[in-house]
Amino acid sequence: MIIPLYNTEKYIGACLASVLSQTHQDLDVIVVDDGSTDGGAAIAEGIADERIRVDRGPNRGVSAARNRGLALAKGEIVAFLDADDIWYPDKLSEQIKLLQSDPDLVAVGAVFHYLSRDGRRHLSQVGQDAGDAGARERMQRGQLMPFPPSSLIARTDRVRDVGGFDESIPSVADLDLMARLALAGSVATVMRPLGGYRLHGSAMSACQPAEMTTLARFVEQRATARLEGRTAPDLESFVSTYRTTRAQRRQDGAARRFRDAGMLAMEGRYVRAATLCALATAARPWYMLRRITAHLSARRTPSAVAQGGI
Repeated sequence: MIIPLYNTEKYIGACLASVLSQTHQDLDVIVVDDGSTDGGAAIAEGIADERIRVDRGPNRGVSAARNRGLALAKGEIVAFLDADDIWYPDKLSEQIKLLQSDPDLVAVGAVFHYLSRDGRRHLSQVGQDAGDAGARERMQRGQLMPFPPSSLIARTDRVRDVGGFDESIPSVADLDLMARLALAGSVATVMRPLGGYRLHGSAMSACQPAEMTTLARFVEQRATARLEGRTAPDLESFVSTYRTTRAQRRQDGAARRFRDAGMLAMEGRYVRAATLCALATAARPWYMLRRITAHLSARRTPSAVAQGGI
């Protein structure tokens, strides 16, 4: 398994503890230090477990760190975990059992809890059934990342065959990889929480919302062109010519407010969170109704395993 590490000293200990407490114990842990300037790599090196290997290098970005780990990986199955997230004990055992049960499966994810900064509270869940009607085509078109990247396990050779992570678009490289994996085979989701996705202000999704939105639309256009056999746009020309519509700007603004409201709620700042949620709903009522309904439904989701098909 691969953990990219960059200045997450306060979280890496809990992250690695969650990995080492897995019921599936046959694993190799590759921590790729991406030029950190704090003590995170030293914490990882100080853990007395021969399964942990720390690979230090210059800062090149999260996608490059994941690709470095992919190059070093020796197992038939590879898993990815961000250094500020955690796994629950049965995470790997459940997913590996599912992946090995069907040779057509190339990847398996899972529902994750949204965790507060201190990891003690969760507001909601994230993740959806990759086998829902139309889900695979949406993944192939770069429109859907059905689960957090920290929940992803996949067949190592398939990840390598499709080219790994695109280092030119690190903030949406998981979405781009999923589009290519969905072309290579079927994808499944374990539909119960198997880990925690930590929300905090220094997370990439919080720091670069506008850039992520633009790059996500690039991934969608490139993946759709690939699926339909058309010439795909290159990143430079897309970014230089891309302009959002008024409707897209309204939706993007609503999405940012909704995300910020969730982060404030996780910190117990409910009045400000409610205000942002109301502003988002006023801007895009039907879009926000779908988002809120999805979150409420996720909290009521029963424990189950849902498998995607071709």
